[in-house]
Amino acid sequence: MYTCEDTINLLLDYLDGEMPLEEAKHLKEHLSGCAPCIDFLRTYRATPGLCRRALAEKMPQEVSTKLMEFLRTRIKSAS
Repeated sequence: MYTCEDTINLLLDYLDGEMPLEEAKHLKEHLSGCAPCIDFLRTYRATPGLCRRALAEKMPQEVSTKLMEFLRTRIKSAS
């Protein structure tokens, strides 16, 4: 049986269908009874869509300008 840490480390292979059937069976067993891992899986699956939507949005010029000023100030003070 897999632990939560095992499950998180194996999710990519599982979702890509690259996991051997026996391992996938054990992973599904863990997922069937572990609410935190189920929540993590939902979030993991939703991430690519959220990133695509975020990248499609254009940052308002005022926000962009203020962010650049802030970062320049921080970089100068760190030097």
